[in-house]
Amino acid sequence: MGNLQRVGRARHAQSLQHARRGFVRGPAALRNAAMITLIANANVFDGSGSPRRNADVLIEGNRIVHIADHIARPEGSNVHIIDAGGATLMPGLVDGHTHLGLGSTIEHRSSRTEPEEEQALIISHNARVMLDHGYTSIYSGGNRRPRVEVALRKATREGWMPGPRLRAASWEVSADTMKSPSATLKPKSIEGHIGANERAPITDQVRKFVHDMADVGVDIVKMPITGESALIEYTSCILEFKEEEVAAAGEAARERGLWLTAHAHSPEGIQMAIRHGFRAIYHATYMDDDSIAMAANAKDPIFIAPSPGSLWMMGNMDKPATPGMEVDAATASIREVVPKLVKAGIRVVPGSDYGFGFNPIGLNAKDLELFVEWFGMTPSESLRCATEYGGQLMGMGDELGLVREGYLADLLLVDGDPTTDITILQNPERLSMIMKDGNLYKLACHRGIDRATIPPSV
Repeated sequence: MGNLQRVGRARHAQSLQHARRGFVRGPAALRNAAMITLIANANVFDGSGSPRRNADVLIEGNRIVHIADHIARPEGSNVHIIDAGGATLMPGLVDGHTHLGLGSTIEHRSSRTEPEEEQALIISHNARVMLDHGYTSIYSGGNRRPRVEVALRKATREGWMPGPRLRAASWEVSADTMKSPSATLKPKSIEGHIGANERAPITDQVRKFVHDMADVGVDIVKMPITGESALIEYTSCILEFKEEEVAAAGEAARERGLWLTAHAHSPEGIQMAIRHGFRAIYHATYMDDDSIAMAANAKDPIFIAPSPGSLWMMGNMDKPATPGMEVDAATASIREVVPKLVKAGIRVVPGSDYGFGFNPIGLNAKDLELFVEWFGMTPSESLRCATEYGGQLMGMGDELGLVREGYLADLLLVDGDPTTDITILQNPERLSMIMKDGNLYKLACHRGIDRATIPPSV
């Protein structure tokens, strides 16, 4: 027996051992570009918000090629059959605001002081945890090490590193303005904080930063147009950038084909982002009716990630948040704002600054519950935000985020019905299949894959 044959049989046996323990996992476990997969007897939630329907789904390579009430079982050694057994087949989830570089997951908490080499490993670990929880795509919220995120995007795209599809982002364009005020300041005072109005313009520096990040290879440049009370008390509505600086960022981004994301809480900051072509706006906590009208009438679609999960986490911390974090006021405001956004037809997507120690990666699906509980969405509407709108946010709305013929096979098989109980998505054990790009990352044994037809891997 040749060495390659021995290696192939060993890998095949290892994948079956993993399956007997309850699942098959890993990008190489069942990876074959010519593989044909039939998922039979599924209740399909297609991502559009329509009710589930019983159907079979046929996948060839990385695309869904046929959906019907019944599909005859294909023949061939490259075919495997998955019995959904009435479970919910749905698109993979998309997160619009997670920081892989902040480092904390439900499995590992980062000190954020690790050496550079360890931080690169942590970022890769964080991506794997996202995939474990059914998130097959991430629109990054920003990374302190953008070169690592760009490298991770390549590795996950090529399939040799487990992780979601990734739109890589820069770190915040801080403009050196978000420094903590003096510890001697009185409570509720923001005296000493250097906002946009207290410094000279840095237009050239902003423009250079955008070009530098384009050279690194990111997809997104992020700007904190307003401050953040969770970091510096009472600064969420303070402008951190001047109009001409944001305009320069918009011009440079268009020159280089980049998207822009704004961290913005106040109406003034939100409107500045809309005027200058930002694709995504995070938080939007105090968005007013004029800002909503501007977003609804913008030339290009604007996606808003209101971040309820971080507010919920801060409001439920063992140690109460300080008054300067404005948790109660921010929560009350966002609960009024988001239903108005939905009514205006603005695309709202999940993502709540996951990656902080108090808000670790792995809890992301809490957003979907809060979309229902806080914003009055139905579970199906909440799921649509994380699937169809998520695919659009990724710039792949014509091939990602829906269970449709011709679309990419990024799919979840959920034991139960998330269209009636959205909370089941917070339990990864209810995900009996995770498929990304047509490749099985996870499959529970009880889903009945025909393992005898899997060709040995070499």
